[in-house]
Amino acid sequence: MKNIVLIGLSGSGKSTLGALAAERFGLDFIDTDAEIEKSEGMPITEIFSEYGEPRFRDLETAAVLSAARRSRTVVATGGGAVLRDENMRALRETGLIVFLDRPPEQIAAALDCGARPLLSEGADRIYELSRSRRARYTACADARLLCADGQDDALERLCNLMRSEYPDDGFAVIGDPIGHSVSPSVHNAVFGELGLNFRYSAIHAPRGKIGDFVARAKISGMRGFNVTVPHKQDILPFLDEIDEDARLCGAVNTVLAQCGRFVGYNTDMEGLARALGRRGRAYGGGDIVIIGAGGAAAGIAMKAAIDGARRITVLARRREKADDVRERALAAASARAARRVPDIIRADMSSEALRAAAGSADVLINATPLGMLGAECDYDSLDFLTALPARALVCDLVYNPPRTKLLRESEALGLETLGGLDMLIAQALLSDEIFLGHPLDTEKLCETAESAARYALDAARTGARSANTDVL
Repeated sequence: MKNIVLIGLSGSGKSTLGALAAERFGLDFIDTDAEIEKSEGMPITEIFSEYGEPRFRDLETAAVLSAARRSRTVVATGGGAVLRDENMRALRETGLIVFLDRPPEQIAAALDCGARPLLSEGADRIYELSRSRRARYTACADARLLCADGQDDALERLCNLMRSEYPDDGFAVIGDPIGHSVSPSVHNAVFGELGLNFRYSAIHAPRGKIGDFVARAKISGMRGFNVTVPHKQDILPFLDEIDEDARLCGAVNTVLAQCGRFVGYNTDMEGLARALGRRGRAYGGGDIVIIGAGGAAAGIAMKAAIDGARRITVLARRREKADDVRERALAAASARAARRVPDIIRADMSSEALRAAAGSADVLINATPLGMLGAECDYDSLDFLTALPARALVCDLVYNPPRTKLLRESEALGLETLGGLDMLIAQALLSDEIFLGHPLDTEKLCETAESAARYALDAARTGARSANTDVL
């Protein structure tokens, strides 16, 4: 998505309004003057004093070119950034340029001229700069925004303008970190296949700030968003309603806007079950082994319990985490009146426990980050795979790399495998059904979604980006 680039006289409100608008829309914010001061370790007034204006303009161009290479960013430029054609060419290529047109008499009345080197001669200088630069500001801008009626009015005008670039029909995935996510590629491919002009993006929502994001999302008119680590549990208090599956899981990974209210859903429970179903597999009557005890593991255990698994074994490094998964699975089975209450076993992740659990497994699922691209750890030994019955299926929720060492070793033993991309795609399509309000032809769309995901993963590896096991 394009940047929003603010130009105008010093004191026109570029930094203040830009930061407020960026926060409201969940975008990044850069002030090129602040970036120059940070890189040089001195105020702009000192740069002018020691090195002169030509040196400052060179530094300004470097800061502008760096900002232009970003996306989804509000960029506040210095008052003189428009003076160099190369600055404006770079900014226009990736941004919508907005001229904040504040009357010079208002600026002169409010400005601290001592902090602005070009205004050191006094407030009258602002009138001279306005006369000499106004035509340049107007010529460079894609839009002019009058800022004569106070900050609140100017902010609303700017936000209304920005909604044309970040429209009300938008969807996104939020997390921290989020740059690794392939979800935008998957959802945009599905929307395109369906002939829908929706846009889906990735938004960085810092840890501990999920409430701020939800408030901004309501104001900006988002239709819905997916939630990934670390927000799946933290978002619960900020939602207006929570679906039954999400309540049972204690976690949300899909949020839909309904008449101004945000409703939370969880597709972890159903996602892997659908992926297994495409392979002719099901939890019912089976011996299910889950390695890990995080949010995804809990959702899988609950779905397996609801569907009537004969036995569920949860292996975790921390006993209390495994106990929590067990209690949630039993509660889910009771709430849904499961046709049988499974025997749920908790164990550690020692080699002995892994081999014992594998001995009778119908489905073995890795729900840990072990084997993830960029991770510092993998299984110490995969000898437990030799204890699996020939009928067993080995599933890995890690989707980058698509074929982990766990899957390669399983395939070498002649075992059937299921990769993390299958669950990623199943969850994505479930979320899209929630967003669109009707069932989809998932068989038809799976191929489109998988091609988009693999392309995004190849691009991520080429760009040396890390990936995350958590999906949506």
